[in-house]
Amino acid sequence: MISAKEINKLALPAILFNITEPIIGLTDIAIIGQMNENATQAQGGVGLSAGLIATLIWGFAQMRTSLSAIISRHFGSNQLEKVKTLIPQTFILTLIIGLVIAISISYYYESIAHFLYGNINIITYHFSKEYFTVRSIGIPISLLIALAFGVFRGFQNTSWAMYISLFGGAINIILDFVLVLGVNNIIEPMGVRGAAWASVISQIFMLMCAIYCMYKYTPFYLKLNKKISPYFKEMILIFTNMFIRTMVLNIVFILSNRFANQYGKEQLAAYTIAYNIWIFTSFFIDGYSNAGNALAGKFLGEKDNQKLAFLGKKLLQINMKIVLILMTVYAIGYFHIGLLFNKDLQVNALFASTFWIVIVAQPFNCIAFTFDGLFKGLGRAVELRNTLIQATFLVFIPILYILDFINLGLYSVWTALTAWMIYRGFSLFIKFKKITS
Repeated sequence: MISAKEINKLALPAILFNITEPIIGLTDIAIIGQMNENATQAQGGVGLSAGLIATLIWGFAQMRTSLSAIISRHFGSNQLEKVKTLIPQTFILTLIIGLVIAISISYYYESIAHFLYGNINIITYHFSKEYFTVRSIGIPISLLIALAFGVFRGFQNTSWAMYISLFGGAINIILDFVLVLGVNNIIEPMGVRGAAWASVISQIFMLMCAIYCMYKYTPFYLKLNKKISPYFKEMILIFTNMFIRTMVLNIVFILSNRFANQYGKEQLAAYTIAYNIWIFTSFFIDGYSNAGNALAGKFLGEKDNQKLAFLGKKLLQINMKIVLILMTVYAIGYFHIGLLFNKDLQVNALFASTFWIVIVAQPFNCIAFTFDGLFKGLGRAVELRNTLIQATFLVFIPILYILDFINLGLYSVWTALTAWMIYRGFSLFIKFKKITS
């Protein structure tokens, strides 16, 4: 039977590299909140453009999920040689997609931003565009980093991704302080643009490290083979289903941003702070889900259903303990957390009035993320796609519009998000039981 040690070996490094990105986001928001002028609008603007960037990366980084599932399955069946040519072909495809996205979205950013978020405060829009213009350079880089991490995960190792993420995160945070706020008489403050450049520079270093680790520690390489890999079609099929799923997923986050924005700049800033904490917690939970992702694919290759069932039970127990600890921390610091990111009393009052919903939602997030990771490892993209479509159009959107209609403000967004996670979690839980029974 699988041991806790085997799970922890994959999960603990995964937690550390998972939470690096949201910590960077929280640091960006906190440092930008210390700007002398228009700090609230700057936070809102960065929140909008960062949300769009996350939308794009989450959608197109699903190549990582499909590649990881195929590699882990062949790892379990001891046949890695068969998928060697797939890796460089996937890297080239991802690079091309990333460049096309970055160039096209940057060119049409104004139209896209107003379409997605509605009427935006002119100052908030200015900060949003300033941040996105620079960060778009890093979109293809981010996709390649995600793909490399998918290779590592399929190879049953999350430690390399952890070290690379911690290194990149440290560079990002240091550069944030230096470039956003400046250094007396040496470097002029760059504000929002400085935060964006800090992210891009750290991403370049991370990609270099990822390629080095792949060449040194895995049997894979980036030399192209003229013959298309026999697993290329399968990878594209999984990617397509996961891409559709992620685009629906991002409809949820875009609508959430749009509604928060239309309530006013203070509401948007309060939502941005709470959303980044939500993401931080989700990625923390997702560390063990990443372990489930890698191990589920391995057990599928071994054709061991008993281990798979035990893995689901064990991961859920561990993740629930993590959630209870985080909920306790949030409850203790309830009236102080918001002040770390924004000193505006109205923003903090709005944050405090809705943060309890974020806390209450965490056990349901735990269930959803646990089984989400397992299904990704199994390559069951169709079930993941269908569940998310149902949760979005049958649960999230109706609740959001109904509660908004009766003027519940930010409560509309957070209640809809919580109900959405409840549906996703229990639906996947029931399907997993059927698969392993």
